Amino acid sequence: MMVNKVKDVKNLFTSGSKVDENFVYFIALLYCISTGEIGAVDLFKTGKDSKYGKYSNAFRDTYRLGVGWSYGLASACEMMGRKVSKQKDDPTKLLLVKLSQVVRLGDDLKTFFRDELKNSLASYSIKYEANLETQKLFSEMFYTLMSTASFMISANAIMSMLMGFGDSETILIISMMGTGIGMAVFVAMMFFMFPRDVLAHTDDAIEKQFRMKMYIGIFGTVGISSVLLITNMVSPILAVGLGGIPLLYPGIIAKKQESKISTYTEWYPTFILHFGQLLSTVGSMGQALQAVMRSNFGTIQIFIDGLKNRIKNRIDQKICFQLFSIEAGHHIIANGNDIVSTSIYKGADMNLVGNVVADITKKISELRGKRAQNASTFQLVVVILHVLSLSIFGLMNKLTELFNDLSEGDLSNAAFELSPIDPVLMSMLMPVLLIMTSIISGFAIKIIQGGLYKTVFFHIGLLLVVGGISMFAINEFMADFLDSIIFTAPLPGV
Repeated sequence: MMVNKVKDVKNLFTSGSKVDENFVYFIALLYCISTGEIGAVDLFKTGKDSKYGKYSNAFRDTYRLGVGWSYGLASACEMMGRKVSKQKDDPTKLLLVKLSQVVRLGDDLKTFFRDELKNSLASYSIKYEANLETQKLFSEMFYTLMSTASFMISANAIMSMLMGFGDSETILIISMMGTGIGMAVFVAMMFFMFPRDVLAHTDDAIEKQFRMKMYIGIFGTVGISSVLLITNMVSPILAVGLGGIPLLYPGIIAKKQESKISTYTEWYPTFILHFGQLLSTVGSMGQALQAVMRSNFGTIQIFIDGLKNRIKNRIDQKICFQLFSIEAGHHIIANGNDIVSTSIYKGADMNLVGNVVADITKKISELRGKRAQNASTFQLVVVILHVLSLSIFGLMNKLTELFNDLSEGDLSNAAFELSPIDPVLMSMLMPVLLIMTSIISGFAIKIIQGGLYKTVFFHIGLLLVVGGISMFAINEFMADFLDSIIFTAPLPGV
């Protein structure tokens, strides 16, 4: 029984449970170029030159073995199928094994890859839907973990002070470290389990520009928090909370970029479908694009216009599509453009290619839209729980001060002995707790969302600000209330 549970946990982290859209695009590329009636050697040569990671590498090794070393493609596929993976359900292994029989028997590659694309897209959808259900489960577990963490830290600290056993300060520090490590490990599990859903397609120059903004935000956060802490202008909690404001700068820029490029997939399928139909009819890219431009394609209209101008200036079509992808900055559009560009070069049936790319884009966008709906709910709940949890910690901070005052007065021996926590230590730990929970919760939100991971700065900055203000507010507003209850209440028998 225990062995089966261990196997189930192990299988959860294997590639079989992961969703890999690269395989869908790789099969789509092979299917599209096979419509040009190319041979098996040319197909493997094109596949090895593509940019789909381990799938392209498998075709590269197969081509080298079958053509370069003259083993024959059919035998090379069988040998590479045994080498690439020991798992029977590995997609690369299954593809090579089946492809070896197709090559050996001389079957139609177009028919084979048409069926493979249909199966791979269906399998991708099923696995993605299963991942969404798993995300919902893990989201609920994270809610519970957040609530439990705040309860454990508060309960351990207060009970150790009231009962007077052990070192209260040590118990508090251990509780904070334990819950922080536990939450971090849980978030790390989520990161490795769920798909990334890569959104942006950028070059080094664009990445460098964002890194500069990121450094400004990080140094601004450290600088503001340090100045406020050194000058003692505000409480340490509020100093750290206000220090999160500069992090919103790179986060908001990334959020705007994410929102902008997310709209491109609404228009891209229509464009690529229309373009494929016209190109298969007129046979000229310039004339096809000229006819396409008579329609309006919303936010991607400017990129299509740039593509048309470059084509008319006789720039190589591969470079034109690459620049289109960089300007749009969308990973899905970049994958679609790569397939279209390669298919044009190989003389494929562009009407069919346009349909294939449009269908894949629509399906992936639909699945990502479902994930976005789950993520929006998760983000709202996490922010609310974050505020409530840190409000509890702010209340615990004030209770620590009150217990410390009680232990120094005559009331400390009235009923029980108190073992107070040093308020100075408590005021130092609260900012650490704020930073720890904000970072962990911020990454949890981004992992559930997927997409552009640069927006994590927005989530961390937002959680720092609202968390710091919440802790400061509850500490200030409850101070007079608790003082009046504890210090003005009549003593028993008086």
